[in-house]
Amino acid sequence: MKIIAHRGASGEFPENSLLAFEQAILQEADGIELDVHFHNPSQQFIVLHDQYLDEITNAKGQINQYSLDELTQLPLGQEQKLLTLSQALATIAGRTLVNIEVKSACSDKSILNLHLSALKLQINQAIEHHGFSSRQFVISSFNHHFIKQSKIKLPKYTTAALIAHNPLDVACFANELKCKAINPAIECLDQAFVTKAHQLGLEVWVYTVDRKEDIDICQQIKVDAIFTNFPKKVRNYLSNCNDS
Repeated sequence: MKIIAHRGASGEFPENSLLAFEQAILQEADGIELDVHFHNPSQQFIVLHDQYLDEITNAKGQINQYSLDELTQLPLGQEQKLLTLSQALATIAGRTLVNIEVKSACSDKSILNLHLSALKLQINQAIEHHGFSSRQFVISSFNHHFIKQSKIKLPKYTTAALIAHNPLDVACFANELKCKAINPAIECLDQAFVTKAHQLGLEVWVYTVDRKEDIDICQQIKVDAIFTNFPKKVRNYLSNCNDS
């Protein structure tokens, strides 16, 4: 079972920051999950969970109200600043898998293709200049229009569909999106869902798993990966379970 650092080692360090990503690597996470929003003024992706800034910075308003230079000067705490996706990938530098969760509500194909072209460019630059391979990227989203279009525009990259429910028909869902993984919330997970997904050749990556009870459930029903805010603590807990 893979351990994916949710927004980096965000239980101890500012989420989606260089420090959280570096610590996730030091804590031997199998991968890093980070969130991105498309920034219209710069045509780049910004690494943050919410498009509004007051949750994690001292600024107010939405990211598109600011220039790129203004955004990347905003403090996140512990001497960290808001990042572009390019800055994050340059720091991670191919040392681990990266799950890029794209925050989007758009269903317009022309806009989706614009966003996917920008994402393709940034991933290709990371592969060319920062030691990544294409196999180290997973593109995920709650926006299944985005996932479906990703398979058309970026076919060589792994895609994962985020969900917060247990779908009536997993096969129909998977066939429509042609994704490699389904990433459900821990609250809507059961053995039947995991078994059906595996029968269809799908991996199951579960969010957000910090409690020992939830880790145990994920082990018992044999999920493929978990997203956690505390990669080191989860790693130690799993090691102790395996030793006992």
